[in-house]
Amino acid sequence: MTSEQKSIFLNSEGNEYFLRNHNVASEVRAQDLEHLFSSLYDFKSDITNILEIGCADGFKTKRMADFFGANGSGIDPSELAVQEANAVTRPGLEFRVGTADNLPFENSSFDLVYFGFCLYLVDRDLLYKSIAEADRVLRPGGFLAITDFDAKRQSKTPYRPRAGVMSYRNDYSGIFLSSGHYTLVSKYSFSHTKPTFDSDSKERVSSQILFKEIEAYPEL
Repeated sequence: MTSEQKSIFLNSEGNEYFLRNHNVASEVRAQDLEHLFSSLYDFKSDITNILEIGCADGFKTKRMADFFGANGSGIDPSELAVQEANAVTRPGLEFRVGTADNLPFENSSFDLVYFGFCLYLVDRDLLYKSIAEADRVLRPGGFLAITDFDAKRQSKTPYRPRAGVMSYRNDYSGIFLSSGHYTLVSKYSFSHTKPTFDSDSKERVSSQILFKEIEAYPEL
């Protein structure tokens, strides 16, 4: 297996995805943020550095940075999206072109890492590297947020906008939780098409917030 989807998104589809979704109403794009804010309200003072993976034009990164009073970083494969994110910014915000499997940041440098609806498009040979990278840059005692399809089981379907690309549905939060290094804080279930739960399992999306344990192996 080769990392074909990464190349496709870096070379063309990242920009095409950005252009297709750029005019989606901000309320739809950020409906999961209210869940994030309410879940982590009591930890506002602990969150001073935020990373969004799959940041697009940085809209959510900026919203999170404003809410927490934090610095914000974003990474996305679309050069157009990153250009727009950097066009209107403020001190403490930075956006770079890149992908989840190779994060250009130091170990334990973030208090909150947010996967913004992107893991379903990561090449399967890069999935665990992407998971390891997120874990590497998140400090113990920090929070991990994942918004993605709410899959009951592993499956794949063709990614309709682009031939040769697959959408991979999986319980991505479960991969982190199964390690014993993370604990589920909260989960918000909604739909790909509306802000409430969907009876159609193919349309279900969830936002899950995890806490990275400070000591994963306490003495008994």
